[in-house]
Amino acid sequence: MNFYLRLLSAVILANLSLIASISIGLAETKEGYVTLDSDGSQSFASLMQQAEDLAKESIAREFQENPELTVVTVIITATRSRQLVPVLRSRVSRRDWQKDARIEQWTRYFADAKLLLGFRDSNILPANSGSSQAMNVPAPSRSASRQNDPGFRDD
Repeated sequence: MNFYLRLLSAVILANLSLIASISIGLAETKEGYVTLDSDGSQSFASLMQQAEDLAKESIAREFQENPELTVVTVIITATRSRQLVPVLRSRVSRRDWQKDARIEQWTRYFADAKLLLGFRDSNILPANSGSSQAMNVPAPSRSASRQNDPGFRDD
């Protein structure tokens, strides 16, 4: 009987030790969602710039408010014409953010967001805005001329 009691206590101690070491090694992460409202006159490039700025502010705020946080993920969605579409997702660790806080390298851009939100023009700001700087947004993964597809519906 004494042998079983010692074996049981050894197993319990081993399990407690394992559980304690696992909980210490787990990183604390946080995922947040933010929605932008796009008005009809806003260009896609300005919407994306606004989304990047919002993601950068959100990440910086999360790391500042929670010192134990090790990884932050922010997903920015946009609404336009009653469509809610994810436009970008940023995921960065605290260590990487402290090294370099440029949001572009930690961000995945959803290429079809432009089409799904109803933007039909190019990635360049309108000429009357005073700037002709091109936005660095990846091209859509599928052909942009979907209107030629017999299965395309625009409703």
